[in-house]
This record gives sequence, C-alpha cells and structure tokens, in this order.
Amino acid sequence: MNTTKVVAVSVAGLAMTMGAVRCCSAQSTGQVGELTRASHIIFMGKVEQVHAANLKVVSPTESTVLVRVEESLDVPPSVASLKGEQVTVQVVRPGEVQAGDTEVFFTNGLIFGEHLEVKEVGHISAAGSTAQLRQQILAVRAQIAEENLKARADGALLVVAGKVLEVKTLERVGVRSEHEPDWAQALVQVESVEKGALREKTVAVDFPQSTDERWLLSPKFKTGESGIWFLRHQANVGLPENAWSALSPLDFQPLAQEQTIRKLLK
Repeated sequence: MNTTKVVAVSVAGLAMTMGAVRCCSAQSTGQVGELTRASHIIFMGKVEQVHAANLKVVSPTESTVLVRVEESLDVPPSVASLKGEQVTVQVVRPGEVQAGDTEVFFTNGLIFGEHLEVKEVGHISAAGSTAQLRQQILAVRAQIAEENLKARADGALLVVAGKVLEVKTLERVGVRSEHEPDWAQALVQVESVEKGALREKTVAVDFPQSTDERWLLSPKFKTGESGIWFLRHQANVGLPENAWSALSPLDFQPLAQEQTIRKLLK
C-alpha cells in the first residue's frame, strides 16, 4: 500500500463491539456465517512472521503477526485488492498461528498507514479451494442485506412506489448548521402504496442535496426518477414534524425490488 497517511478505520461499522469468535479448523456453514457477520475484511494469507508488525506506529507484540495476502475474499471498496500485500494482523490468541501457516482470516480494520493493520475475529483452515467459501460468504452478505432492508421497511410509516414529477429547493429556516443539508423536495406521483395509508395521488419527500459527510449517502432525487420510497417523519434534522423523508441509503430502492419488498412486508 502506497499511502503514508495514518488514519483510523471505521468503514460500515468496522469497529465491532462483540467478542471474538472462536477460531476453528472446519469450514462449516455456521462457523463461516458467524465469522462473516463479525468481520468486514476477509482474506486468505500465509503467516510470514510472528511477533512482528510493519507499520511505524505499531509496536510488535506477541499478538501481532505479518501475513502475506494470497487472495482477497471479501473486502470493502475502500480497501481495494489486498492480494500480495503484507498485512499486520492482531490475532485473538497468540501462538495459535505460526510462521508458514496458511489460513483464512476474518478481520476488521484498525489502521491504514504505509500498510494495513487488522484485528482478527477468527480464522479457519485454508485447505482446498476457496470457491465454496466465497459462495458461503456471499450468501451471508446477501442475507445481511435482506435483513437490513426488512428492518428499514418495517420501521417506515409509509412505503410507496412511484415517479418523481418535480424537484424544488426549499428555503432554509433556522440557524445555519456546520453540516448544512441544503433541503430539497421531490414531488412523487404514487403508483402503489405498499405500506401505510395515503389519500392523495402524490407525496412530497424532503431530502438533502448536500454532499457533506453527514448527508453524503442520503438519496438524492431527480425529476423522472422511479423507485420505491421508505418514508418516515424524521426528528432532529431540521424538518417539520409532518414532513416525509427518506434519509438512509436503504430508503430508496429500484422498482426491480418491488416483489422482494412486498414479501418482506408480509
């Protein structure tokens, strides 16, 4: 890794509050599922050194080992490919892996610097092909995505499918914030109501146009855009109490998800 800036990593909840999962040697579906749910950076690699580290800000301890990544199995986009990189791994139990061992490590990021340091959640044997393991990991990620989508849909007061007729910028009210949302409003022509009740044929959806870090991932709507909205009244963001909003990335879904969403709402 070529970057020299050292920053703490917090990608999609990389800082985990749960305890470490016991390391294992068998690749059972249950073990892989548990480990995958607890980690965000998964790779196969060979342990090159124990009691070692390759970042200037990390002192080697009995818990740190250097692992050469042979295959990236599941990593966030911000990490990119790790293949060929030497990574400092903070292992759960010192002495459990030795130099020369090849394992699949389930980890979470700690530090990006001239190299990467990760904290192990657990590891499994790397014996055999990783093709089946990849499929298991993908299946778990898909299940997690569906669970998150269902939770967001269940928490919505109104779920509608429709098309944006027009978008207008709203006047700012109150004191200007450090993270100014730059509110706009999309007028949505409702084609179907999947949850809740709506008498009108249109619904106004307020959304932030700002790309500030607080609002960067919130959906931005455009005239002519079609989809499915999970709507609620959001407190403490500066909107009127009765305003409908869809602020989470999950709150706007493509029409292709309509059947899936209907099943989740049953």
